[in-house]
Amino acid sequence: MNKFWDNVLRFPRFLVSVILGLILIIISPFFVLLKKPLTSFFFIISLAGLITVLAIIIQKMINIECC
Repeated sequence: MNKFWDNVLRFPRFLVSVILGLILIIISPFFVLLKKPLTSFFFIISLAGLITVLAIIIQKMINIECC
């Protein structure tokens, strides 16, 4: 029974490592884009546009008047 609880207590550490690994796998292709100046420029512009569009959509959804 003691071995069971040892395994149960190891699960959160395993979960955190799996989540961090997944995040690194998802983000790693974007670091390749940042190596070249032209692709990094387009990546930053696209990211800024995406954030702006998401902000506008969320403002419209919750009916916030801005500026």
